[in-house]
Amino acid sequence: MDYKTPDGAALKSPSGQKYDVVIHCATGIPWSIFERNLNTNGKVIDATPTFSTMLTFAKQKLTFSKKQLVPLFLSSKKESMECLVGLVKEGKLKTVIDSKHSLSKAEEAWTKCIDGHATGKIIVEP
Repeated sequence: MDYKTPDGAALKSPSGQKYDVVIHCATGIPWSIFERNLNTNGKVIDATPTFSTMLTFAKQKLTFSKKQLVPLFLSSKKESMECLVGLVKEGKLKTVIDSKHSLSKAEEAWTKCIDGHATGKIIVEP
């Protein structure tokens, strides 16, 4: 999803359908926004889990919620990276690019990243 668009910010599907799975790689989006856009048994895999994520996860487990927020703690094993590359090649996983910066403006890119204003990947090119 492109968080820069109104539909993306609201996490609405372009087709209007609800999501089975969302891989969430950004911060600052509350569970309530995800929850209303998920199918009955939908899951959000959170690649940037916070303390709040862990509390929501625990609450859902205790209440047997069908919709779930699942914290993901990543390790960069070769097999995992090959799986991700395969998903990209098959068109099943798409990367949202926030912005591109020349190497001479790397400080600007870093500042945007650290300030938490990026809504996708920030690319620094030579």
